Amino acid sequence: MNDKFLKVAKQAALEAGDFIFNFFGKNIELILKKGDSSNLVTKADLGSEEIIVRLIKKNFPDHNIIAEEKGKTKGDSNFTWIIDPLDGTTSFASGIPNFAVSIGLLKDNKPFLGVINWVARQELYWAQKGKGAYLNNQKILVRKTKKIEDGVFGFSVGTTARREEKLKAYILPLFSKVRYPYILGSVAVDLSLISKGALDAAIGQGYAWDFAGGVIIVSEAGGKVTDLEGDEPDWTQERFSIVASNGLIHDQILEALK
Repeated sequence: MNDKFLKVAKQAALEAGDFIFNFFGKNIELILKKGDSSNLVTKADLGSEEIIVRLIKKNFPDHNIIAEEKGKTKGDSNFTWIIDPLDGTTSFASGIPNFAVSIGLLKDNKPFLGVINWVARQELYWAQKGKGAYLNNQKILVRKTKKIEDGVFGFSVGTTARREEKLKAYILPLFSKVRYPYILGSVAVDLSLISKGALDAAIGQGYAWDFAGGVIIVSEAGGKVTDLEGDEPDWTQERFSIVASNGLIHDQILEALK
């Protein structure tokens, strides 16, 4: 059964990615969520989610589903699929290739499996609890940076409503301490880059679907993921923050955030 979980997640991420890419670089209608000009959804987001949800329901009809655009589907299971059908919608709509499909599976509210399709780069990242992390079919590992000042970090700023909060909580305390800070526009992309040893850490605040696909990939690649206090993220919360790193500089990051 576990192999089926991964097979379906990969299939869903790839089919959704193909659908999304048909829209990339074209003029598409932008729909504002809650009237916020920085919080967008497109037909590509909605269609991608429909593809993923349909495949999951077909193969695992009793599983729970949490999807960014359509909300929750309650099933009778200890497995919960968490879906971001297009992480990095603003990048996507702007013609910037930093966007991804992210699918995570929780077992008893703990990360169990994750798949991220970085669509424009044709890179499929995936991991399952206890089985390592992979990019396409090659095993990947975090890199061995040992000092925060040598670190290359990804930061998430999100919508305008919470940028000042994020600036104070984790951007300003770290911005001048790291070798180079990036804002790439997609948490899923950030987590993928940590997993393959391109970034050393990423810090973000968001919803479960922002993180669910990537945290297990980081962990299985040898990294570490906690909240800002160093505790295990609470997946029962609607919103939370994460620190994801190569593990070696994790304590240094937490100390800088105090």
